Amino acid sequence: MNPYAFISLLSSIISLLLGNFIYYKNPNNRLNKLIAIICLLVAYLSFVEYGLRQSEAISTAYFWLKASSLWPLLMPTLLVIVLEVTKRNILKNKIFIFLLFTPSVIIFLISLLTNQLNNGLVLEYWGWNGALSTNLLLLSLNSLWIISLGIASIIIGYNYYRKSIEMEKVQIFYILTGLTVVLILSLITELILPLFSVKFPELTYTSASLGLIFISYGVVNYRLPSLTPTIAANEIVANISNFMIITDCFKHINYVNPVGLKLLGYNEKEIIGRDLDLIIPSHGGIDSKKPYYEENIKDFETLLKLKNGLSVPIILSKSFILKKSNVMGILYIGTDISERKAIENKKRAVNKQTISRQKVLLELYKEDCPDLETTLRHLTETVSKTLKIDRVSLWFFNEDKSILKCSDLYKLDYNTHESESNWDTKNYPSYLHALETSHNITAEDALTHSDTTEFIDSYIKPNGIISILDVPIWLQKEMVGVLCMEQTINRKTWTFEEQDFAASISYILSLSLEALKRDKAQKQIIKSVEEKDVLLREIHHRVKNNMQIISSLLSLQSSYIENPEMKEILNQSRNRVKSMSMIHEQLYQTDDLAKIDFKSYVNGLIKSLFQIYSLNQKHIEWEVNVEDVKLDIETAIPCGLIINELISNSLKHAFIDRTDGKIYFNMMRYNNMINFNVSDNGIGIPDNFKIENTSTLGLNLVKTLVNQLEGKLTIEQNNGISYDVIFKEMQYKKRN
Repeated sequence: MNPYAFISLLSSIISLLLGNFIYYKNPNNRLNKLIAIICLLVAYLSFVEYGLRQSEAISTAYFWLKASSLWPLLMPTLLVIVLEVTKRNILKNKIFIFLLFTPSVIIFLISLLTNQLNNGLVLEYWGWNGALSTNLLLLSLNSLWIISLGIASIIIGYNYYRKSIEMEKVQIFYILTGLTVVLILSLITELILPLFSVKFPELTYTSASLGLIFISYGVVNYRLPSLTPTIAANEIVANISNFMIITDCFKHINYVNPVGLKLLGYNEKEIIGRDLDLIIPSHGGIDSKKPYYEENIKDFETLLKLKNGLSVPIILSKSFILKKSNVMGILYIGTDISERKAIENKKRAVNKQTISRQKVLLELYKEDCPDLETTLRHLTETVSKTLKIDRVSLWFFNEDKSILKCSDLYKLDYNTHESESNWDTKNYPSYLHALETSHNITAEDALTHSDTTEFIDSYIKPNGIISILDVPIWLQKEMVGVLCMEQTINRKTWTFEEQDFAASISYILSLSLEALKRDKAQKQIIKSVEEKDVLLREIHHRVKNNMQIISSLLSLQSSYIENPEMKEILNQSRNRVKSMSMIHEQLYQTDDLAKIDFKSYVNGLIKSLFQIYSLNQKHIEWEVNVEDVKLDIETAIPCGLIINELISNSLKHAFIDRTDGKIYFNMMRYNNMINFNVSDNGIGIPDNFKIENTSTLGLNLVKTLVNQLEGKLTIEQNNGISYDVIFKEMQYKKRN
């Protein structure tokens, strides 16, 4: 096939398809009808051009040349479309329409019945082509008329484009683009190139099909000119997010919108005409036996029955469709609230779990179990049943830490206690190091987690373990064992609350072990320095645990509070208590009861705050640089509270509308002065901010604590905010 003839054939097919598409998109609209007509005209002329270029005999080519005589009708039809789009009333004037098409009809008749507009046929490399007429006057008048119509269309469209807004502007842009494509390519190939004796195939009909694509796209996607109240109503009903059902007065279904059909799982044929009881068997506020003139009902909760037999909770409203006070039908509008219900149920379950865990901690703390074996069995079973964990075990080192022995393993499914084989610790150095430095190991997938690779083949796979949460058990500053929680049935994501609960169980174990050690020390050394040391450590431990109880009570109380502001106040108070309890925990775990290693303390405090203020879908990091600074309890407690407030403030406010960021903490001692700095690269603070004028409890507390340290607080803003505190270490004051 002649490739140029193929282009004409393709243009014909495209125009024909566009015409059908536009017409059936809205067959009642005048604009759609006009575009369909011009599409069919272009399809016809393109097919005639295909026949002309494909012809082998001159007689056949002449037939196709005469068949193309309808081309003069193309431009006036385009002008009518532009006038329709731009809402010109002149189209209602029949005389104007007659005058518009009369010259084109005359040109059509001259072209069909005479050879005045062409001078025979010429065979070119793209096929047969009509030769230019030797009648220059007639040819010029013809060209002038066609060009005038094209330019008039563009000018009218452009003027309307300048005055239009939003969708109208976008639509007329596409129509103008289509007209411009047709006019420019036609002028170039039909007039300009022939005048310069350049042989090039005519592209009028091909450009027309391309222009029609632009015009059709503008009309279909930005259909303002074709908008009617009926279409608008159909679009609104089809696209509202709620489902809509319309019944007659006897509650037989007449209409369900697309959202409702998708939710129900029915198609129109399956549900139209059926009784409303099919999908809303329990009408709630609607009594199907009452007459149709019952009152409107707004927003009541009921169930919607789906095609698959399942039911979903919905909020439903019912109102009557009236015409001149006569009831024509009933309109039901509903919203699927299954997702909201699921969130509410999940929230209730979480609150219930939190209350249950706090009660368990309080009960375990109050219990006195002098028998270590009984205590361990009770703890593993309690943890397993409280958190619904498949396996919970306790492991302890021997004296030289060469063996890690399982003291008790509780299996929830079998309700049994047993002991596993021992571990040779030299085979698991990375795992033990991770426990000591990270304070816990949380592995959702134990087979791929970096800290569990050392015992995948020896322990995880043989026992079918999927997820792991391991927490170290401390005695003074030494790790003496591990609390292991293992899931075998399904993968588990360990929540912060579960990690905090496990840490609390570890503290209780530490307390039990410390009590046993104290008892043993009492029997061995009476009134010795070591006994005093143990007792003093226990005091710190008990103070810390008492603060843990206060923290648990605050957490328990907050679970009953719905007000977000009150809940936040309780959470802030819990954080402050926890920052003080960590001071006593540090004193309990260190060799020197008079001094606290502040680097270890700050790392633990920041990690705790990051877990509390876990920011979903945000990547916030921290960096701690602390020299070998040790502080006594007099200085450490106000310092810890200041750091708690400043870092909490950054986590809550510094990274709003940010997906990443970093918090820095630096601390150093020089001469007899101590300096620490808390900064972030967040959004900073207002330029007119002054801490003296702040009304927030947190910053007022910071100001008070700095004064208590007899120190100086400096606030700077540069790509974030920086708090700098400098002070002398406070001297111990003897109590009376």
